[in-house]
Amino acid sequence: MNTISLPSIKISKQEWLMLIFAMVVSRTVIYCLGLWGVTEFTSGHYAEQPLLQTICRFDCVWFYRIIQDGYDLVPQWLSQKNAANWAFMPLQPFLGWIFSKFFSFENPINNARLGLVIASNLAFLISLPMILMALKQLRFSKGTQYAAIWLLCFSPYTVYSTAGYTEPLFIAFVTGVFLFSYRQQWAWVAILGLLAAITRNLGVFLVFPVLIIAIQHYGVNSFLRLKTPAVKVIAAIWIIPFGFFTYMAYLYFHVGDALAFGHIQIAWGRQLTNPFHWIMFGFEKGGPKLYLAIVALLSFALNIYLVVRKYYAEALFMFICLVLPLSSNLNAMPRYAFGLYPTFLGLLLIIERYPFIKTPMLCVFSSASTFIAIGFYSHMMFTV
Repeated sequence: MNTISLPSIKISKQEWLMLIFAMVVSRTVIYCLGLWGVTEFTSGHYAEQPLLQTICRFDCVWFYRIIQDGYDLVPQWLSQKNAANWAFMPLQPFLGWIFSKFFSFENPINNARLGLVIASNLAFLISLPMILMALKQLRFSKGTQYAAIWLLCFSPYTVYSTAGYTEPLFIAFVTGVFLFSYRQQWAWVAILGLLAAITRNLGVFLVFPVLIIAIQHYGVNSFLRLKTPAVKVIAAIWIIPFGFFTYMAYLYFHVGDALAFGHIQIAWGRQLTNPFHWIMFGFEKGGPKLYLAIVALLSFALNIYLVVRKYYAEALFMFICLVLPLSSNLNAMPRYAFGLYPTFLGLLLIIERYPFIKTPMLCVFSSASTFIAIGFYSHMMFTV
């Protein structure tokens, strides 16, 4: 691809206003309806919790514990006292710690909770222009670009972008890696890839789609002959996992196990096995597990659609980010799927081809997002 022929990805003033408006409307709806649902449909302990505790729950709890006390020396959490916070990458708690310094609640945990919530909302705001610029780069129509913003704002699991989670940060960085790979700006690829890999450990696998896109740009011979553009790509590929490997080194010196982030997953019942086992388990078990299995299958179907449309790099990264979690458990599969740039790319490719489904999809998304927000704030485990 010739850099001179690259399309403009400049965001107009009108588009910025739309981004901010969509952000404000969606956050208002999710917070208001989600928290209203807690008061209307939940009773007992969870209905009486303080506001920040209601919003910052599940993984957010692990993040504020990291902010408060650092990484554990030994497992000490969950009912069997066999869990530790080593599974959680450091960037989100670090950002939460920075923002917590702006507040002075009597309870210091609330400073951390609010810092994390602000970090995830700001990350979500950054993800919106990233997605829009990526679509401009790929020459999607204006109608699809605008629809993408609203679909992202009201995606079924957008509640995580309000609750101190890593999903919006991961989408922003991963989208940026693909965007700048498309545009052959390898320094930005290296920086954003490194940040993605210390947001979620799956970010380290960005090295593979980056290599695929680079080969599409320059051909295999450029890498065999070590021409200048290929050298820049190789440098970026080496930089992307650097932060992740640094975290592994920290774990080695801190707890004596560089792979502690993976080994501790057993505390949540996660052990690597055949992913098809979990799909079959979902259909046999029924109930919430069946729902998780169906969403997983639909995600893989969308993954195949990306291959059919020849988005090989995006499809490979999506496959890795789906099959690795599925190899250990069905839990959180919808959240993993909707926390990926390739998932939204696949949905938008469908909208671009069949524009009539745009409005029905937005209606389904907005309904699902409020329902899941109520469940999440009410501590319903199916939303985890």
